[in-house]
Amino acid sequence: MAEFTDLTVVIPALNEARTIASVIEANLRIAGSVVIVDDGSTDGTGEIARKSGATVVRNDEPTGYDAAIAAGMNRAFEQGAVAVVTCDADGQHRGEDVREVSAKVLREGYDYCAGVRDHYNRPIEAVLGLVSRPLFGTRDPFCGLRCYSRKIYEKFGPFPPQLNVGTLPMLWIQSSGLRGTFLPIRMEKRADHPRFARRIRANWLLFSAFARTTGAYLTGGRRS
Repeated sequence: MAEFTDLTVVIPALNEARTIASVIEANLRIAGSVVIVDDGSTDGTGEIARKSGATVVRNDEPTGYDAAIAAGMNRAFEQGAVAVVTCDADGQHRGEDVREVSAKVLREGYDYCAGVRDHYNRPIEAVLGLVSRPLFGTRDPFCGLRCYSRKIYEKFGPFPPQLNVGTLPMLWIQSSGLRGTFLPIRMEKRADHPRFARRIRANWLLFSAFARTTGAYLTGGRRS
């Protein structure tokens, strides 16, 4: 039986047929349910996920990381989840870290907990982390492992399709008085190349997303 029956794991997936079954299996030991957002995969990811016990939200065409995450979280909270944790489909997020991040919300009463990775995929993440730390309390604003309480959904949901590569919730926590925390995690090595854009485009997407969130923070916005 799952450790947290009222927890749902939301995983965006694009052509992750090699790893998706094992990722679902590991997360079903922790959470009562898993929602896979199959974001236009062409390799059978969605069918494998369904056979592995996950609920599958299917997009015929790729919508992007933020939109996939938002769709999955909205589905999970609409179906009654008390908390939702997001992680990646490539197996880099360890089960023990998913468990510990989720426990911060479900056992310790935080409304939000995000991982802080032991290494970055791109140098720009380290640079932006230097800005993020004094503003939002973390040097890793882009970690995909995050747990959200139902309070966040009730206050800010349904979540918009533009989450600024996951950085917008940090602004929500700062502006609302909800309790957030961060937890160091260790990343496993990825077997192939990341799905999040090509190098130059990825750097620009990360920079512009963080700039939007930071700009909203400095001007007192909440949903920018």
